[in-house]
Amino acid sequence: MPPKNSGGPESELEKIGTVVARSLAYLCLQNSEVKSRTVLEKAKFLGGLGIPFADAAQMLGSTAESLRVMSYKGKKGKGKSRGKKEKA
Repeated sequence: MPPKNSGGPESELEKIGTVVARSLAYLCLQNSEVKSRTVLEKAKFLGGLGIPFADAAQMLGSTAESLRVMSYKGKKGKGKSRGKKEKA
């Protein structure tokens, strides 16, 4: 029985499949309108293609922590517009 890895690929075929999948996802990104958007939007696009957030950050030259903070700040800004209603 092969040894259990901590979430990593267990065989050479799985490693090759992972590299091919990430390469195709990157090519899809480069051939879409998303390539001219923010790093966070690119990471979300890659996430939609099945790339883990941390791996997407690495592909984009960022860190998972940086993307997490950007995502948090983006959500925080939207909440401000939901304040008290003005009196008519």
